[in-house]
Amino acid sequence: MVLIAILGYLTRWICDDALIFTRIVQEILAGNGPVYNIGERAEASTSTLWQWLLAFAGFVFGQSDTSALSWMLGLLLTAAGFGFAVSATSRLHGGHVAAMVPAGVLALLGVRPVWQYATSGLETGLNTFWMALCWWLLVRSRESKSPRSVVAAAFAIGLGPLVRPEQTLVAAVFLAALWVVTKPAWRVTVAAVAAAGALPVGYEIFRMGFYGIIVPMPALTKNASESFWARGFAYVGDFGNPYLLWLPLVLCTVLLAGLLRRRTDLVVTLTPVVAGVLSLGYLLKVGGDYMHARMALPIFFLLMLPVLVVPASRKTRVVSVVLLAWAIFCGSVGQFIPQDGKLIDDERGYYHAWTGQAWPTESADFTWRMQYLKTAARPGMLTYEGPGPHQRLVTTPLRPDVPSKSMVVGIYLGTTGVMSPVDAGVVDFWGLANPIGARFDFPTVKPGHSKPLSNAWLLADYADPSAPVPSPGNFAVRADVTADEVAAARHALSCGDLAEIQRSVREPMSPGRFWANLTGAVHRTGVTVPPDPFAAERTFCGHP
Repeated sequence: MVLIAILGYLTRWICDDALIFTRIVQEILAGNGPVYNIGERAEASTSTLWQWLLAFAGFVFGQSDTSALSWMLGLLLTAAGFGFAVSATSRLHGGHVAAMVPAGVLALLGVRPVWQYATSGLETGLNTFWMALCWWLLVRSRESKSPRSVVAAAFAIGLGPLVRPEQTLVAAVFLAALWVVTKPAWRVTVAAVAAAGALPVGYEIFRMGFYGIIVPMPALTKNASESFWARGFAYVGDFGNPYLLWLPLVLCTVLLAGLLRRRTDLVVTLTPVVAGVLSLGYLLKVGGDYMHARMALPIFFLLMLPVLVVPASRKTRVVSVVLLAWAIFCGSVGQFIPQDGKLIDDERGYYHAWTGQAWPTESADFTWRMQYLKTAARPGMLTYEGPGPHQRLVTTPLRPDVPSKSMVVGIYLGTTGVMSPVDAGVVDFWGLANPIGARFDFPTVKPGHSKPLSNAWLLADYADPSAPVPSPGNFAVRADVTADEVAAARHALSCGDLAEIQRSVREPMSPGRFWANLTGAVHRTGVTVPPDPFAAERTFCGHP
């Protein structure tokens, strides 16, 4: 716990994605609900529990800007998670009776991204803590099989979908193992199932009724239901190669095999391994991520849980010495170097350079780069960047029925969000918080960065229809943004499924709107939008 806390503190940082949470928390604490923009219900975060945990921390400490709190809370949860995990593994292998030597914990501490994502402002610390808690509760269930303990453990394990959607798979494996280990009576089983599903199912009903879809919006943006196996294998290789992870994985597999030959409680020992392997399969299928190591770290943590510490023997001491030497070497020189064309970023290195700060840990470290937006954004106006030789900011009158006092296009969604007051809107250029852009039928190249919102759609959706469209000859806008293109996009937005999507996120919430959102969520989630306005008009309005 001390080591990971020190190493995490020495590499502390937050990223722009963390500021997305900050923006949502600001809206929550201002009384506008869990939205990114006032009057537009879009779920821009993928960790529901982290979002509300930050909101609670902001409420307790009286800070609507939770950017600094996010890395501190992440580091605290990571350290606590390591404590729970090592305690559970020690208990699994004999508690305080036998001497233990470190093994898997050295493998984790030797990988620099483990230190870096102990902070980052993202939900990784919460993820680590939740997995460690599940492990601790499962090991404890061998001795404590009272109905109350089983139901409490099921409740905690069932929080997985709220930590991150893909942790539903891990939660299911741990819940199955809990049932096998405790063999509860049928009444206790029913109570445990109800406890495990209470919050996730309740929140899913809320999500469908409030947001009108069945998944967080970034899942639509990243095409999470599709398969990208080649990219997934490349992502996993990109994580393992810089740190020679084959060595600790082979050594820890040997240790695990030795433990399994001597133990009878195979279910408990293998549960995190099975969960990790299944999660690895899912990661390979969805194609990984654009952030180096981020999505692979929870899997690595799961695989190491049964062998974090192992009973001392001559063989395990030798293995531990080898792992210690590897950890020191890898932690000192093992470093990821981004390569052109791989579309996988060193996020901490990028934001270190972009902000000019050795430890970018609060929103002020980011916003100085974009101060021009504060002077450009004007009440009643839509401000956007007109691509062209000069990349000039363009303003045009805002549509009268937009509830925000002004709108600004955000390339850096988190940074632009925290710079803008809660009553000023931010249009997400990449579709993570834009109900139309998230559904664009673009192929996914770089997850979360493959669906740019063109100016035609931007003007059609937010600009005053009576305002003239800048002429094609204007150097500040794209030459291909014409009045006809904007008119086609605006017409498409008024037809069929697109019109219903607009109503589902912008119509004032009422019992009738909630029910319409709830019953139409499945269909609405599957709607895709042609990026070309004329094609979209034909698709949704039926025009030739």
